[in-house]
Amino acid sequence: MQSIRLLLTSAALLGAVPLAAQEDSGLGEVVVTAQRSERKYYSDEQPVIGLRRQADSAVQNVWFTSDSRDEAMRKREIHAMLLAALDRAAGAGVQLVTGEVELVEVTRANYKDLLFQNAGRPDTSRIDLMIKSKLAGSTGGAQQRIDAFVKSVPANGRALLEKRGYLTLTIINPDQYRDEIVKLIAEHSKRYAGYFGPEYGVEVTGLHEQLSWAQVSGSDVFLYIPYRFTIKPK
Repeated sequence: MQSIRLLLTSAALLGAVPLAAQEDSGLGEVVVTAQRSERKYYSDEQPVIGLRRQADSAVQNVWFTSDSRDEAMRKREIHAMLLAALDRAAGAGVQLVTGEVELVEVTRANYKDLLFQNAGRPDTSRIDLMIKSKLAGSTGGAQQRIDAFVKSVPANGRALLEKRGYLTLTIINPDQYRDEIVKLIAEHSKRYAGYFGPEYGVEVTGLHEQLSWAQVSGSDVFLYIPYRFTIKPK
């Protein structure tokens, strides 16, 4: 039987790692951004062995904006439209969320904590959010629900709700898949060593590194550990 020596070294992380998960598995639902827009999906920086699975949800970036002349009026209009969106979200099968990596649901209890920003024009303010819809199969259904929801939210004064960019995928607690990924690495590296004969084994490094993830299709994500292995005589 081939031997596998797992050396958990303190070597530095190899290659750029997008949105690395925390080691304590403390993350909830996280955003899977298009880290490599110039090179669609797969990258040479990703290892061959990892876990591909469908994402849990899709999110759409949106802006709540107002260009009323008075700043206090702009903020009131944006908040009123945001509250109208919150009241309609559950019935439309969507959620309003915020966060750069880990998502936090926006509710009536916390919506006033959201920061106003300049919308790039004089006398214009905005709040940036995301609309999230569960993913079942392709992203088409999620996109339809989000589009219908955006159209259903009534304007308030000069406030508007605008979509920005494209759908992004999310995954819930990615570090829960670490053990499964390690098993895949062990299985494949052992098999590769077997191709060289019974006198060879494999040395694996990097399994202590943080779990990482990237989008690999319109609806799937690829979860991986940036490991390296070397086939060598026993």
